[in-house]
Amino acid sequence: MTAPLFYQEAFFLNTFDFHNMNLSTLDRDPAPKPQILLYHFSQDERTRQIRRYLRRAGVDVREVPASDLFHPLGYLFEIPGFSPCSRFPMGENFSEEMLVMKDFSNSQMDAFLQFFRDNQLKNVNLKAVLTPVTVHWNSMELYRELKKEHQELR
Repeated sequence: MTAPLFYQEAFFLNTFDFHNMNLSTLDRDPAPKPQILLYHFSQDERTRQIRRYLRRAGVDVREVPASDLFHPLGYLFEIPGFSPCSRFPMGENFSEEMLVMKDFSNSQMDAFLQFFRDNQLKNVNLKAVLTPVTVHWNSMELYRELKKEHQELR
């Protein structure tokens, strides 16, 4: 009879030699490259400035067309395991700017928001960070939730 898995893991951890382990040889995954989804940004000077800033900051930028509004955000960010939605947004759309950020560090996010202030650019009211919950939502669901929250804050 074998011991339950948690006993086996505890034994392994107790017998593993942490003191002689060379941490510099461990493979470390590099920080994932930040990504951003942009919705309904016009092709004007402000948008060019935003895109230029993001490109220089090493952020992958994707503009989301109306035809992709019902795909899960996880699919739009190309996260493995997410599939496209076959539903087409017949008549459902929104016209306001919205952005969704993924894998931004706190300092990258602060710098991006500061960029708007420093350049006196009009703010984007509807913005979100991808979370374990919203990764399953589509853009329309996120838009409705952000709109509701934005109106409640007024």
